[in-house]
Amino acid sequence: MTPRIFHQFPTAQEYNELRHLAEWPTYEEELVERAYSNTLFSVVARDESGLIIGMGRILGDNAIYLHVQDVIVHPAFQRQGIGKLIMDELLAYIEKVGVKNTNVGLMCSKGREKFYESFGFIERPNEKFGAGMIKILQ
Repeated sequence: MTPRIFHQFPTAQEYNELRHLAEWPTYEEELVERAYSNTLFSVVARDESGLIIGMGRILGDNAIYLHVQDVIVHPAFQRQGIGKLIMDELLAYIEKVGVKNTNVGLMCSKGREKFYESFGFIERPNEKFGAGMIKILQ
């Protein structure tokens, strides 16, 4: 199977389906559409039949701060290079709009650190940077 990468958003249903498969929270369609309207760049991977098998997007201010978000590959298609294809497209966008010292961040699922390290990301905390932190509203 040769996946095809498209510069587009998944449908809200596809987005929630991938999130569900990743055991992440899902959202109402209206919220997904609002999120898309504030997204700088998005890609989807599809198989030959058009089935969505992965996605990723970029958030941020399009200059100084960029954030890799929602890199998800359907579990049945993992470990086949699809995540790498998605990241390559996202990083190509980042290289195009980023400048020296652009801060590119991401939060990865536990156990996926090595995957992102292969693209030059580093773990925090380290000798230079403190722990990354998040707050999730309840």
